Amino acid sequence: AAAGTLGRLRLAFVSSIAYGPLPGWLGSFREAHAGVALELREATLDVQLEAFESGEIDAGFVLHAAGEAPPGLTAWRAQREPLVMALPDSHPLAAMRSLPFARVAVEPLVIFPRAIAPSLFDAIVGHYRRHGAAPRIAQEAIQMQTIVNLVSGGIGVAWVPASLMLLQRPGVVYRPLAGAPLECETSLVWKEPEPPVVRRFVEHVQRQSPLPNSRRKARR
Repeated sequence: AAAGTLGRLRLAFVSSIAYGPLPGWLGSFREAHAGVALELREATLDVQLEAFESGEIDAGFVLHAAGEAPPGLTAWRAQREPLVMALPDSHPLAAMRSLPFARVAVEPLVIFPRAIAPSLFDAIVGHYRRHGAAPRIAQEAIQMQTIVNLVSGGIGVAWVPASLMLLQRPGVVYRPLAGAPLECETSLVWKEPEPPVVRRFVEHVQRQSPLPNSRRKARR
């Protein structure tokens, strides 16, 4: 137990990283550490912060704007990716290979509430304002899968992490933004001093990471 090879790891995660490297990391960790029981919980940033305060989780993967890991926790950048636009496949812009921002800025937007990812919400709104626009929020939804489903119903368009492109929902296409993309990050966060099993998991994921420059701790 002191070496982190026995015990229990209570891990929370945002849904977007489940479409990226998380399943592989969990599978290889379980294979290498059969004595560690994994308790998994899908949860947004706001829910995870409350769970850290109440001692209900040991570590979590959270989504945020680039360089804006939540303060008060030790953070390691696990993934950085562009935001892409999810569109109904019947939308006129769906025929384009990449989207000029001026064309999408006027579209009704399906977006997550600010409370669940404040820095990313602010980054998106800030991008609109820098281009002299304001987002037309048509609908809010918490889970990324729900957002994509609402797009398929024609409620609006949505900015989603590029990893969500693996969610192939009928009626939805994904297109990148022309020019410099909006970006988001997913960080693995935990409290210090970390239990041995958390340290073991962090080291395992860092070894598995394909990002050569991500093997570092972000600001606390």
